[in-house]
Amino acid sequence: MRSDYPIPDYRKKFHVEEIQYHIKCKRGDIAPYVLVSGDPDRIEKIISLMSNCREVAKNRGLQTYTGFYKDIPISTCSTGMGGPSAAIVFEELINIGAKVIIRIGSMAGLQPGVKEGDTIIPFAVVRDDGVSQYYVPENFPAVADPDIYNALCKAANSLNIHYHTGISWTHSAFYHRSNEYFQRWCRCRVISLDMEASMLFTLAYLRGIKSGMIGTCFANRGEQTKDSQPDLHVPSIDRHIIQNGVLNSIRIALEAISFLSES
Repeated sequence: MRSDYPIPDYRKKFHVEEIQYHIKCKRGDIAPYVLVSGDPDRIEKIISLMSNCREVAKNRGLQTYTGFYKDIPISTCSTGMGGPSAAIVFEELINIGAKVIIRIGSMAGLQPGVKEGDTIIPFAVVRDDGVSQYYVPENFPAVADPDIYNALCKAANSLNIHYHTGISWTHSAFYHRSNEYFQRWCRCRVISLDMEASMLFTLAYLRGIKSGMIGTCFANRGEQTKDSQPDLHVPSIDRHIIQNGVLNSIRIALEAISFLSES
């Protein structure tokens, strides 16, 4: 933990500006349900499965749209890559009324059974994101909200889409050259890794909203780093197996919101 930083009382309300500095949105621009993704191209895929979408704002590569899925108002917003950028977007979305945030992300597998294109729904993550330690002590957990996790699993089952679940790892060094950097978590049965989920889970809990994560495996870092020379390349994401996996994640997230809205 960064012990030189005091922990504020998150039970208290904070003063926020009307127009959020980075995403350029205000109250009324976004729905209570928000789907987020690091990649702006994935936002385009999300809105392609929604109706009556309108662009709310676009600033610094952060795109925000609001539309409908099965008559349920939903917003979607890009976050950029990594915990620091994502934390800014999460904070600003919560400031203006987000109540549920589900991240649709790209992930890497760590266990042998997690293949390219597979769907992953973690219920908890290792906090190694590079920013959450400024918010809470190092032994504070990062877990998905049970309602969101259960809705994602229910949606995947209803769509007959196979998924992996377990503890994931949010890390900060995409091109780390050490095999042990990845293999130590493989030995702990951690199933996958990303770069934003632990910040989302931590901040959502502190701010009193619900969050969850679903992702697509783009490569398997566990398999790539078993040998003496790590292989950190990621084949083209335009391959059908990857793009089909991304669409599966989006469909599951949208169906999960449909289930949540009925409860």
